[in-house]
Amino acid sequence: MNNQEYERASTEQVDEFLKFIGLNKDPGRVAINMGASVIGIRFDTGVVVAADTCVHYGSMPRFQSVDRVFKINEQIVMGGSGDFADIQMFKRTIDAQVITDRIYQDTAEMKPKSLAGWLRQITYARRSSNDLTPVSVVVGGMEPNAGPYLSYIDFRGVQVEDYVATTDAAQHMILPMVRDKKPKDREFTEEEAIALIRQGMESLHYRDSRAIPYYTVGFCAASGCHIEGPYKVNEDWTLVRHSRPQ
Repeated sequence: MNNQEYERASTEQVDEFLKFIGLNKDPGRVAINMGASVIGIRFDTGVVVAADTCVHYGSMPRFQSVDRVFKINEQIVMGGSGDFADIQMFKRTIDAQVITDRIYQDTAEMKPKSLAGWLRQITYARRSSNDLTPVSVVVGGMEPNAGPYLSYIDFRGVQVEDYVATTDAAQHMILPMVRDKKPKDREFTEEEAIALIRQGMESLHYRDSRAIPYYTVGFCAASGCHIEGPYKVNEDWTLVRHSRPQ
């Protein structure tokens, strides 16, 4: 066997390679303050979006009274999970665009489908330039001529329009539950959607280490949009009361 000598890559070459494959070693770009799951459900007359009020610093629930569901205007609500700094950046950019629309176009107002498409373009463009935004967003609202609208956008620029939208751990725990309970011949009613939100937030609190029992809910219907809460899940820890072996 021939013994070959290989030249060790320099630090600059390693950094260039990591940037090429989408990894960034700059500690200032590491997502630290993270929000957990968001659940969105479309029903026959509107949309409901919910998320807990916690932002984690690593694995520590550092901020426990932070709203991650936002009212954009009278037609849109939005929930975000992932790096909370980027969620705030998206929210500030959207608010600035809403103000600009009101200044220059008196009768124009941002619609949920337009906002979802705009966020998809931003996340895909940043992914293509190796500048990922570690954020997943649920956008819900009322389209003037189409009725309730719900969409999910992830940090890769993938957009999915459906009657249920979830992020993070809720994609594995809550999404199958909602699909199993969907009536085949009709949409959810408002009461059914609210009950599923309550059940979903309770399941996340029990099973997701990043979830806390307090959450806010955004509603959007033909009459307008508003945020309610924070609510508290119905905790029941009697299942863990068992005799440990001696």
